[in-house]
Amino acid sequence: MRKLALCIILIIVTQLSACSSSPNPIQATVNDTDEQLETNLITVKQPSEIDDDKNNKTIYLTFDDGPSSATNEILDTLKLFHVKATFFMLEPKMRQSPEIVKRIVEEGHAVALHGVTHNKNRFYRSEQSALDEMNQAQKTLEKITGISSVLIRTPYGSVPYLTDSFRKVLSDNGYKLWDWNVDSSDWSISSKDYIKTTISQIQKLEKYDVTPIVLMHDLPETAKHLTKLLTSLTNDGYVPKKIEADMEPYNFNCYDRCRRVNVES
Repeated sequence: MRKLALCIILIIVTQLSACSSSPNPIQATVNDTDEQLETNLITVKQPSEIDDDKNNKTIYLTFDDGPSSATNEILDTLKLFHVKATFFMLEPKMRQSPEIVKRIVEEGHAVALHGVTHNKNRFYRSEQSALDEMNQAQKTLEKITGISSVLIRTPYGSVPYLTDSFRKVLSDNGYKLWDWNVDSSDWSISSKDYIKTTISQIQKLEKYDVTPIVLMHDLPETAKHLTKLLTSLTNDGYVPKKIEADMEPYNFNCYDRCRRVNVES
């Protein structure tokens, strides 16, 4: 009987020791390997905890060129972290994946317009062609969801082809142009480097108390490693939110860099 009691005590002590030595999964950082992040359970704050934390810092994550086959995975990850984002969508892709567009709206994210062609020679051919693309995207969004959006992002950003006359036409028709101040370069560099360069840029902006607006793309590799980025942001006290229609837009300044696109005949 005494031996049995000793065995039970030994088992309890062993279990307690194992629990106390287990790593805290929320401590995962950008330096962790993908394998570590995939095997760790990720502990995230509940919405009530996020709202009550006055030390939280706002960040805006934006995804261009969707919806795509990667969007549902992106939405799943955002839902896991209880955060919101903004999706600048192309009209043909909205028509191809209406259910995904509806899901974006239903889950409380911001829907925004990215035009139709994503071709600089066609989009920037004239002020009217740029407006027509946004209006066409708007009609498709309304048809799918029943709502409209004034939020737009032009192909490749507003510099260098969106001259003052283009900006005026879009603004006069109620659209609000948004660029970015953090370029993840997720479409052109490796997943490991896109995470590092994104966080590095965010840290630089934080020194000047500037709210980050992050450009990302609706791509499989971006979706695959979004958990890693959001874990790092959460650890640093950031809460991703969606862009609202009544916010003051962030635009690139031309500084004599803007020019009309040289359209080939």
